[in-house]
Amino acid sequence: MNKLLLLLFAVTLLFSYDATTKIKLIGDPYKLVYETKKDFYAKNIWDMAVFENKIYLGAGNSSNEGPTQNAGPMPLISYNPTTNEFKTEAIIQDEQIDVIKIFENKMYIPGHDARENWDFANFYIKTPNQSVKKYRNIKDGLHVYDVAFHDNKIFLALGVKNGAAVAISSDNAQNWEIQKLDHYRINSFLEVGKRLFATKHFPSSSAFKEMSQSRKNFFFSVAEYDNEKGFVPNYKLDSKDFFPKTTNLKDESIKIIRSVKMNDKTIYIGAYAHNDHQFEPFGAYSISSAGKNLDIKKVPLSNHYKIWDILKKDNSLYLLAYDETNKEVKVFFTKNDDFDSFKEYFSFKSETFARSFELFEDKFYFSLGGEFKDTKNFSYDEISKDTGKILQFDTKNITN
Repeated sequence: MNKLLLLLFAVTLLFSYDATTKIKLIGDPYKLVYETKKDFYAKNIWDMAVFENKIYLGAGNSSNEGPTQNAGPMPLISYNPTTNEFKTEAIIQDEQIDVIKIFENKMYIPGHDARENWDFANFYIKTPNQSVKKYRNIKDGLHVYDVAFHDNKIFLALGVKNGAAVAISSDNAQNWEIQKLDHYRINSFLEVGKRLFATKHFPSSSAFKEMSQSRKNFFFSVAEYDNEKGFVPNYKLDSKDFFPKTTNLKDESIKIIRSVKMNDKTIYIGAYAHNDHQFEPFGAYSISSAGKNLDIKKVPLSNHYKIWDILKKDNSLYLLAYDETNKEVKVFFTKNDDFDSFKEYFSFKSETFARSFELFEDKFYFSLGGEFKDTKNFSYDEISKDTGKILQFDTKNITN
């Protein structure tokens, strides 16, 4: 980390910088794709990632309910900070680009919901100086929600025709072994130390009561990877374990999203399942492994803040939050894996939240988000007209 950023972090341990007057609008990249307010929801940029000195953006909407249902195919758009230009890098044959991950100098995009027939699911890889390559070889796949890299293998979290599954490849996506994991879907992976977990949703208490007794006896939300047995269900771990000291929970299904591993600890967002495939966050949590036991804590931030994204850069970790009461986007910071000591770094006024963010060199980039409350009864006016706009903040402003 350069000396300027180290100085900035030392200063901001004492106070938070109000960046409102220094925020710069740099573009609305999906404006020409989704022009009217009936389509604004698909302008949500679910993830941002730096690759080859560009910032890649993922938008769309794979939900079967609410506004702009079943969008796509989706342009994969990049922003070049050197030329200040947006460019369509590829057309992703899926309804939504939900996750973009970088691993060992390659960019990976799970096929969230294919626009083609459902005989196979899609998976995309971009290597340096090459075009995006599509792999359409995941049999019976409907959805690919997440990707993990563990034990020299690629793991994909699947929703297949008959329920939940994980796809495992030992040859960089050329071939896949599919392991079925009963009902529902695998939403995400959670890497904790040297352990890897696949997670489904945690059902609401009312949904659990409606299950048959036989289904209750064999229901699980979490399975752990064993390199000989594959993923082994854990019937004991439940929502009380993964979301401790959380008193504001609704009676709704919950899932783990946006996990980031830092040293031997991992941080993740707890979120309600919302609008079919989407989410509404309610808190951030840290997890570590001590032998066979898991140590899980709630990140001590106010319940007034919704944590929308997590970003790791070298030995620094950032949380993207929104204070709905004061209409402020906030960025929190900690070093290494000190997840009990997040400090507010800077904030800015905004009528809507920022859904995802990235840091390239000394500049932060934010994508403004839009949401609505009820998929059965909504107004297009609920969704912010600023959805999908990209903002920039230069951290050099803090010392000027």
